[in-house]
Amino acid sequence: MKDMLPLYSLARELARDLVFEVDDEVVTLSIRGVLIAKINSNSYNFSFFEVSEDEFILALQTSGYIVYLGIESDNEISEDAYSSIGRILISELMPYVNLLVEKAKSIGYSGVDILLDDDMSPTLKEAMYEILIKHRRGKTPYEQFEIA
Repeated sequence: MKDMLPLYSLARELARDLVFEVDDEVVTLSIRGVLIAKINSNSYNFSFFEVSEDEFILALQTSGYIVYLGIESDNEISEDAYSSIGRILISELMPYVNLLVEKAKSIGYSGVDILLDDDMSPTLKEAMYEILIKHRRGKTPYEQFEIA
């Protein structure tokens, strides 16, 4: 647990509100959760998991880890807006994600844990824990991801 403290601290830095203009409306995206998982791939990738009309998870894969960011919006986000929001989120958040991954590598972290739960909604929390459980069971979260 002591070795994990730097990871929790870095994850805390990701808890922030980001303001965007989407379809001529101001939208605030709040990062409420951070999950990190060691994986067997060094490739780079990203994915979106839509949880509800105003919640989603952005998965950023880099250097043998995948970092899931649980994000809540103050307004509904259309599927069309995800690509433009995704580009901005990735460019804004990758420096922090890279720091988190570098620290995980330096301490030899090889598990999966939720590093931040900043008052996530019940649906977002359920989605993040579903991902956590899938990783702990050695399964991919990309298999039929749905909230009960």
